[in-house]
Parts: sequence; C-alpha cells; structure tokens
Amino acid sequence: MHLSMGERRISFGTLGAVAGLLLAGLLIPLNLYLSHMLVRTVPPVLAVACLLYLVATRTPSAERTPTLSRGAAHALPGVVFLGTAGLIALSMLTGGRGPAFYAITIALSVIVFLQIALVPERNLSIGLLLGQVLALGFVVRFAGLLGSAGYVGIDVWVHMPQYVGGILETGSLEGMGRTKYTAAPLYHLTVAATTILTGLSPRLALFGSVGIAMALASLLVYLTAVRFTTPRWAVFATAAYSISDFVVVWSIHLIPTSLGLIVFLAVLLLFVRIQQHGPRPGEVALLIGFMFAMALTHQVSAFIMLVLFGAGSAAQILLNAGRLRRWLLSDRETSIRVHSVHGYSAFALGLLMLVWSMTPWGNRTFTEAVVVVLWGSIEGSGLFDRGEAGSAAAAGGQPGSFVGETLIPLIDHTGFLLFLFGTVIGSLYLLGRERTSQSGLTLIVAAVIMMVFTLVPPMFGLRNFLPGRWFAFLYAVMAVLTAVGFDRLRRDCSPQVLAAVVLVFALTFSGGMVLASDATQDAPTFPEESVRYGYSPAEASAMDTLIETTESDVNNPIYSDSPYISVLNRYGGEERFGTATVDGEPPDHGTVVYRDYQREGAPRFETDDGRNHIRQTNVQEMCGTRSIGYDNGDVTLCER
Repeated sequence: MHLSMGERRISFGTLGAVAGLLLAGLLIPLNLYLSHMLVRTVPPVLAVACLLYLVATRTPSAERTPTLSRGAAHALPGVVFLGTAGLIALSMLTGGRGPAFYAITIALSVIVFLQIALVPERNLSIGLLLGQVLALGFVVRFAGLLGSAGYVGIDVWVHMPQYVGGILETGSLEGMGRTKYTAAPLYHLTVAATTILTGLSPRLALFGSVGIAMALASLLVYLTAVRFTTPRWAVFATAAYSISDFVVVWSIHLIPTSLGLIVFLAVLLLFVRIQQHGPRPGEVALLIGFMFAMALTHQVSAFIMLVLFGAGSAAQILLNAGRLRRWLLSDRETSIRVHSVHGYSAFALGLLMLVWSMTPWGNRTFTEAVVVVLWGSIEGSGLFDRGEAGSAAAAGGQPGSFVGETLIPLIDHTGFLLFLFGTVIGSLYLLGRERTSQSGLTLIVAAVIMMVFTLVPPMFGLRNFLPGRWFAFLYAVMAVLTAVGFDRLRRDCSPQVLAAVVLVFALTFSGGMVLASDATQDAPTFPEESVRYGYSPAEASAMDTLIETTESDVNNPIYSDSPYISVLNRYGGEERFGTATVDGEPPDHGTVVYRDYQREGAPRFETDDGRNHIRQTNVQEMCGTRSIGYDNGDVTLCER
C-alpha cells in the first residue's frame, strides 16, 4: 500500500518504519519510571529493525545471495540427525536434560537455521529440513517429559490425578467434581480415552496423545507460513517456533493450554486460508468445529482465539474504509478483494459467552468471576510500582546477584526480542507491498493486540490475563511475520549483511530460547538461581506417602518449600501444605518437609515479613530437634 500525496507515492512500509523510529525514541524516557528489562531493550531492537528495513528497501536488490558449499549442504543434515541420536543417548545416560544436552541442542539448532537460510536452491530439500526440525523437536520435548518422575510443572498435578483420574474412576464427568473444567473437558476426555483405548497408564497416555500432538503442531505453522512466503522460509518459521521457550514449556508441562495451543494453530491456518481465497464449505465447517473444540478446551486459549478473530475484523474494517481508502490508496489498489470475517468473530463471541455463562467458577459463573477479579485487580494495582524485581522473580533469579537480576532475565527475553526484530521487518514488508493482503494485515493487527495484552498489563501489576499463557500463541504469528521479513531481506540485502544477520540470529535466538527459564523447567540452566519444576523419583514417591499418611488442613498446614507444596496441594486436592518461613533462623513450624533440593537447588521460602525469596537450607536447619516421621533418603518429614 502507498500514501498518495499529489504525484508522490510513499510506501506504508516506509511510513511504518519512520513511525517505528519515533516510537522507539518515545519509549526511551520510560526508563525513568520503569526498570523492566523489556523497557530497556525493546527501543533499540525496534530502531534497528526499522533502520535495516529502510536501508534494505533503498539499495538495489542483491544479484546473488550467500550460500553454503555443496559439500556442507550434503553433510550438515547427517550431522543434525547424528547429533539428535546423540541427544537421545545422552538423556538416557544422564536421566534427562542438562548443560551438555543444552549445548548440543543449541549447536544443532544453529546448523538447522544456517541450512534453511544458506543452502543453494539446487540442493534445497524441504522435506529433509522439516525432518530435522521435527526430529530435534521430538527429542527436546520427550527428554524433558521422560527425564522427570511423574509430571513436569504444577497444574498438571491436579488435571491428571484429580480430573482425569476422576473420569477414569467414575466413568463420567462427575468424577471431576465442581470445577470450571467440567465445561471445558476436552483435554481430560482425550487423555482418559487414550488410556482406555491403549491400556497405557494415564501418564504415558498423556505423553502419547497431547505430547506427540504438541511435537507435530509446528507443522501447522509451516502450512500457515507457506501462504505468505516461499517453502524455504516457511521452514524457517517452523524451526523458530519449534524451539521457542514457551512452546517447549507447553510441550513438557502438558495441560489444557497445550491442547488449546494446537487448536489455535489450526484455527489460524484456516482463518488465513479463508481470508486469502474466500470461504469454502469444507474449511468453514472445519473452522466452526475448531471453535467448538476451543470452547471446550481452555478459557484463556479461547479468549486468545477471539483476539485473532477481532484482529481479522479490524483488518477488514481498515481495508474497507470507504472514502479514507480512496484518499490513501492508488486507483489500482482499490481492487483488493476483501472477504468478510465479521460473521466468524460474532459467532465465536456468542459461542464463548454462552459456554462461559454456564461454566462454574467458585460460587459464580466464569463470566461473573472474571469481571469481579479483573475489576478488583485494577482497583488494587500500583501503577509504576513494578520494577525489575518482578522480572527477576518471574525468571527465578535471586535478587542482588548478577546472574539473577541481569543474566537470567536477559536470556529469557532474548528470543522474544529477536522475534520482535523479525516481526517488525516482516510487517513493514507486508505493508510496503503493492497489494497488502487482508490476511497479512490480520497477522500484523493480531501481533500488536497480543503484544499489548502480554507486555503492558504486567508492567502495572495486572497479571489477570495470564501473560505467560499468551506467548506461545503470539509466537505463531511472530514466526510467520519473521519468515516474511527474512525472505525479503535475502533478496534485498547484500550477501555480507544477510550472512551477518542470519548468523547472529541463529546463534542468539537458539541460545536464548534453549536456555530460557521457561524452556528448562525440568532442569534449569542455572539450578541454584531458577526453580526446578521437575521431580526426582524419591520426591514423587514421597508425595503419595505424605498425602496418604499425614493429617493437616489449611489452618494447621505442613510446611515446606515452593513449588513442592503447590504440587502436594494439587495432587491431594486440598490446601494442606504451606510455604515455610526460612529467613536466617530455623523455621518455627510444627511439622516441616525437607528435601535435598532445598540444600542444592533454588527452593522458594517466605521471609519474616511475608515476601517470597529463594534461599538454600539444610536438614539440620529445617528439622532441628524435631523427630523424624518419614525419610526415604531424599525427602524427610520432621514433626514435633
């Protein structure tokens, strides 16, 4: 699209790049009020992306592009598959993932990215590249899943033992009890049905159904990206999405969010196809079916789907702006065909309102509870009172240490920042085309809206939209836009600039995503700084014993560290365990649970004034003179 000013026509891409530079400048003063890592890093990333676009579009298109040698193009796929086999052996020998596993994964990811970007056209095999991406993705995910006893994460411990277990025990949804998931039981029914049909344990049934589907879900990103760019760069989007930190976390912490993400990727693909060639009965029927599936899977995922449809309606309104459109667009561009998507938005909104109005949440419906909780949070939020401590806490680092306050947050945000870099360039190229497509504009609007929901509220103390759940959905849109951007850079930049951009992206993106706190919840990169959400066989065994043989309640709980107490509460279905106060003195509690992780890991305890902090301790400090009620060599129950 272009802005017509007399005889001059200015590309909307150019206008967007100039606006991006101005926005980057306006964001810099926010450092005076907020010390969040993204406030310091987003402006330079935004500025560099806009400048690179302006330079690339004003230089002659490259007559040749950098390529790998023929020998390297033939040898590197074998290196990746051999390295992937080595990762399987390493995870079996070490019992999971660890520093060596991560180092090899980063190296293999870099090799995959370099192949995608630099293999000559005559040696390019899309199937072979996709095979490498899927193989590496499978190993990364299942090494994390199988390397921990039980499950990775916290919420899965209520979904599997309580809800899926209740369905298997009673043979109906009544076994789930009164929970909002009785109106969204698709995840639980999927695992229960897989358990019954295959004869596997519920744990393996979960891995064999939702786990495998998550490993294959990145193919939906490929099918979406190839609608906007060449197959080479569609594979690039697939690879970037596959190793993304929040995609990996929902591939090892398998909860309804995981299944909701899979459904969202299918909805995104169908929505793009309908916008590009119009409604076809089969695709419309599939889209409506996936809307129903989403409504019955996960409430947050369904809301994100609604945002996508809203972005589509907004794009349609922008392209059908009537008089404004005739003023801004040249005559030949007024023939852009726009397919109406308002009906899908209205149907999705009506469906979700109907389902949510019947969904129980406490003593209210889900719709009422969301309004009450959100309004209470807005009233009680402290604006500009969320410094870097919040970021460090989210990453798990200890306040006061360079690793906890600076290094871990920087690693955790690196992948997102590089996605932002690629998204800005891809969006500008889409806006700068002679005919900006409806689907392309939808992706741009969706990316903007989702980033606002994800990034802005937490800076002001509002986390009711659960921003951690949004990133994996946002990354699907950003991966497609990034692929569009790199495709155009390959044609416009000099070989030297392109090689530098690809190499820096491959190294930093792979390193940041693989080492991020969220991607390594089962085995943190910095085990003494970031909380581990995977559990040893002794810790998992102790859960059964502690639930079955101890008596406590919310008024007289048993104390231990977090997240262990959170898992115990969810596994047992009652709030019987509380966070111990460990702040320089032995805890003054009647009954405590000590585990070796508290001595060598990053356990969370409370301070004397009720704040949450990471502090290592030992069995002498935790138990003192208490008697030993249970000890399996790793977990000890101490009682007065």
